[in-house]
Amino acid sequence: MGQAYEFKDTYQFKFTRKIADGGMGSIYEALLYGSEGFEKTVTIKTIREKFTGDGDFVDMFIGEAKLVADLVHQNIVQIYKLGRIANTLYIAMEYVNGINLQEFLNRHLEVETKVPADLGAFIISRVCRGLEYAHTKRDKHGNPLSVVHRDISPKNLMISAEGEVKITDFGI
Repeated sequence: MGQAYEFKDTYQFKFTRKIADGGMGSIYEALLYGSEGFEKTVTIKTIREKFTGDGDFVDMFIGEAKLVADLVHQNIVQIYKLGRIANTLYIAMEYVNGINLQEFLNRHLEVETKVPADLGAFIISRVCRGLEYAHTKRDKHGNPLSVVHRDISPKNLMISAEGEVKITDFGI
């Protein structure tokens, strides 16, 4: 048997900009720092301070992070860490360099251009792939995780600059 090692590592972030505010929390772009000059752009989701005392809300936030952490799929935003800064819980996750589907649709409306049918079908197919994976995912014992996204909407579907489609915010 090999020797077990315990690694203690503290995530260090530098918040670079606020991406969005919602009713329950905020989303930030941040830099994650590591050893030897390592840097990675991540997204940080926080809950509003007024909800930090609401045990049910906090439990749901923690539950979302734990549940989605095991969803590793190209069409789902990856969760890296659940943490706490002072009294504020946060989820560190994959940063998607792009726009959400609502912004994409709004831009097409602004320029009075329809989204091409084949592009719309592509986006929908990628969302369906991610949802199918999440809905059929099982834990390490073979039991269904019973994941259901609670808010599939254009604002929770990201389109990266590279054309990837990713589901985010499995919701509280």
